[in-house]
This record gives sequence, structure tokens and C-alpha cells, in this order.
Amino acid sequence: MLNRKKVDVADLELGMYVSDLDRPWLETTLLFQGFPILSEAELEELRRCCNYVYVDEEQSVPLKPEHFEEAPHGRPVRRFPTRQLNLATVAGDKPMRPTVKFEHELPRAREVYHQARDYINSIFHEIRIARTIPIEQARLLAEHMLESIANNENAMVWLTLLKKKDEYTTYHSINVCVLSMLFGRQLGLTEGELRLLGFGALLHDIGKMRVPLEVLNKTSRLEPTEIELMRQHPTLGHTMLAEAEGIPEQVKEIVYSHHERVDGSGYPQGLKEEQLGLLPMIVSIVDVYDAMTSDRAYHQRISPHEALNVMYGWAATHFPEKLMAAFIRCLGIYPVGSIVELSSGEVGVVLTVNREHHLMPSLLLVLNRDKQPYDIPKMLNLELQRQGGVNISITRILPSGAYGLDVRKLVDECRLAGVERG
Repeated sequence: MLNRKKVDVADLELGMYVSDLDRPWLETTLLFQGFPILSEAELEELRRCCNYVYVDEEQSVPLKPEHFEEAPHGRPVRRFPTRQLNLATVAGDKPMRPTVKFEHELPRAREVYHQARDYINSIFHEIRIARTIPIEQARLLAEHMLESIANNENAMVWLTLLKKKDEYTTYHSINVCVLSMLFGRQLGLTEGELRLLGFGALLHDIGKMRVPLEVLNKTSRLEPTEIELMRQHPTLGHTMLAEAEGIPEQVKEIVYSHHERVDGSGYPQGLKEEQLGLLPMIVSIVDVYDAMTSDRAYHQRISPHEALNVMYGWAATHFPEKLMAAFIRCLGIYPVGSIVELSSGEVGVVLTVNREHHLMPSLLLVLNRDKQPYDIPKMLNLELQRQGGVNISITRILPSGAYGLDVRKLVDECRLAGVERG
């Protein structure tokens, strides 16, 4: 390695990137193999356990006082060059009409979604066997998903309902990417910011691949020591990306800071609201939302409507209240995937959000007024029905799994070919 330089521990400085030690890593108390020195405590620990280390000069960054703030727990806070969390600088909600019909965009969106699934599975395997991460492909996939969202946001959002408990991390990574870009687009982020947001969101949980499999795949509740291991994944992910070439700092910040909370109770740095960046906070909100609406080993999913209600109650401690309110507006009164009952007695699943007429989404009707399944599901556009003089409305949102409906199965099986139009 041409950039690796042997340095006596007495000569170490903040900002140097330690790539290797003069002894096996397991013989030290250092948690990570390869890291930038960000505090005096880390300098002291290196000087205590080593005589010399190897420094990667290319990844080392001279640090200035403005690069850091003091965190509540004493470890300096790394500041990234990103837009800070100030909604006054965001353009605000920007609903945009789709340029491609839902049923026309769905096949393309499905292809991109499946490509992303295969990619995530592949890189997780590559990381486990310590091979190079194909980062460029992640960037391209995020851009393809962004293009699909621009064509018709509802098609890609409909596919985020494809959740499988035994592949939670894979589907969660893709869904957080899709919903983060949808949210960022509604907030009026620039094209460049949306690309960075999608790139970082797709990789936000990459550090979990360095967590022991017996902890990651455990089907019962984690023990306190196992929770601590899981809480290392943002730092592990940031370290992995720091070792790769060409990763923007904003992407690293998303990976590093997506578990921070506005009251300082998050991790790994314990940042407070005024220290948070906008992009990681977008991912933070979406990360929790998708987790709550997914089946996991020891958690049964709840409906989108229920999840948003719960999360809004957490806004004072977990999320910026204005940003949380904007996310609720983004997903709509009836989020895609919500099971609803109509004034006709029929039951349907929300297929698309109507940005201009929020109470009149398009639905996939699956049960008739007697709550018996239709032989062929029916597409129903409530706005068009109203324009035609038929006054059908949503009377209530039903809980997840109502009438034994499996929304994930509907999404997986329904290609809309042959679907009856109501």
C-alpha cells in the first residue's frame, strides 16, 4: 500500500486514519479495524496498547476546531458538509403530477426493485466474506429508483410493501431508499441532494453486515450486550465506507447518523437537533416508519396509519416536529398499502395517493360488501367515480391484517393485467 506510513504512537495526531497496528487487533480494546482518530481518548488508547501503527495518508484529514463540537458523552462530534436541519431553507411540499400512468410504470419499477434486491443480497454476501463492495452499482440503482419515482411515485412506493420477515434487512434497505427519495422530492430537495439521499439510504444499514450473524438473525429479543453490538452498526458502516473510494461525505453522514434523535438520546454521537443534518434525519424518520410497518422476528407489523400516529407522538423527543408533519403529508391521509372500508361496504387497499384530492385515492378492491374476495380484484379511482356522479367514499382505515388480508401477497401477485376497472 503506497499510502500506508509507519508512525510512532508519540507522533500520532487527530485526523490520522489508522489502517493497521503493530499487533493483532483482537489483542487490543479497539473496536474497529481501521478508523480515523477523532478524540484525545483514542490517541491515549493507541499510545497505551501500541508502539507504532500504520497510517493511511490518503484517508487522513487534518482537523480544525470547526470540524468538531463536544458531544454529551465527551467524544467529539464529526461535522459533515451537508445541509443542516433547518426547514426554513427547504422549499416545502411540492406535489408533482405523474408523467407515466401507474400501470405502465409498475413493470419497470418492479424490475428496478428486483435488481436492487439482488444487489443488496450480493453486497451483503461480499461484505461477509471481506471482498470489495461494488459501490458504483448502488449509486446507479438509487438513480434508477429516483427516475421511476419521477415517472410515477406510486408504482415504486407500492412495491415497498413487498416485505419478507426472513429477508428484513434486504427489503428494508430498498424501502428506506425509495421512501427517503419520495420524501426528499416532496420537500423540494435539489436533484443532487436527492441522488446523495438515495445513495446513502440504500447503504444506511451496511454496517449490520459486520454484526455477528447470531445477533443479527436472533429470533428473540436481544440481550443488553447484543443491543450494544447492534448499536455499533452506524459506526461500522461509516468505517467501511471510509475505506472505499469516491464516497461523498454526505453519504457517510447518512450511514453514521441515521440513529441520532433530536433530544440527544440517539447514537453513536448523541447529537441534538441543532447538530443534525437534514439528509440523515430524513432517513431516520423513514427507517423507523418502515421498521414499524414490517414483520420482524419479534415484532408484528402495524398499519401505515397506526405507525404515523405513533411516530407523531414521538416527535418531541425523536424527530423534528415540522419534519415529521411533512412526512405525514408526504405519505398522505391514506398511505399506499392502507386497508380501507368504503361506504359501499367493500374493502380495498390504497394503490395510489391523490396529491390534489387527498380523500380520493385509487384503490385495489379485494373484498365485496359481504367481505368475500373478488375473483378478480378491481381498480377503483375515487376521484373519477365522484366525477361520474358516484359518491363512494372511505369510511374507515382498518388495522393491518384485517379480514385476513396479506397486502404483501397482493403486491407480489398483482401485475394489474386483467384487473377489472371499477
